[in-house]
Amino acid sequence: MTGCESGRMSEDSTAAETPGEVFDEVSEHDSTAMFKPKVVALVVSNSEERGPNLMTASWWMLAGYNPFRYLLAVSHKTYTHELIEESQEFVLAAPSTELVDALTLSGMVSGRDIDKIDHLGLETVPGDAVDVPLLRDAVGNVECTVMESFEFEGCTYYFGNVENAYVTKEALDGRLLSADADVLAYMGSDWGEDDTATKYRHYADFGADAMERFPGDDVVESLPEDLREEFTD
Repeated sequence: MTGCESGRMSEDSTAAETPGEVFDEVSEHDSTAMFKPKVVALVVSNSEERGPNLMTASWWMLAGYNPFRYLLAVSHKTYTHELIEESQEFVLAAPSTELVDALTLSGMVSGRDIDKIDHLGLETVPGDAVDVPLLRDAVGNVECTVMESFEFEGCTYYFGNVENAYVTKEALDGRLLSADADVLAYMGSDWGEDDTATKYRHYADFGADAMERFPGDDVVESLPEDLREEFTD
């Protein structure tokens, strides 16, 4: 039986089913819940005259290995956009659970109106390759310089070349983030049962007993022999 024949049989066997019969349909906004938990970045930017600023950012991703770079989307409406346009550099900080207030406030209040770092009493460390401070209580900080950018629908997308990356002491277990690193694994926000003025921010609290690992041997063994040999020889 060929792969195409197998695919047709699979299609025919589920032809009577519709997506609505198999899944619950959700809104486009709720679709993001399927890709959480994730680490929401705190973006640090700086101005020689106006000082540093924080912004909460979900729109970022790894964007290349050589050179190693991240892609960050920043709305033209934000103060952070002004500062990055001015300096062409920024820091991506991975927040710890201690920075949950910073995560909340930095997604609500503009740096034009308040110095968020000073207001929250956050400690910083001077950057090395960039003139942007690092967050001392973050799990890690990545110093980036803008190598390229483009605009789309009211946002500028910055390709940030990684100049330096730092992680808190003993936070890495080999190449993995230790479960003891206290990273803020963000689950999303929603209104709680209580009458509150703001939404609840939810995050997963990972411990060492929550970490599992598995090899890929079994699924590789299921491959056809000629293809399997490419991965096992």
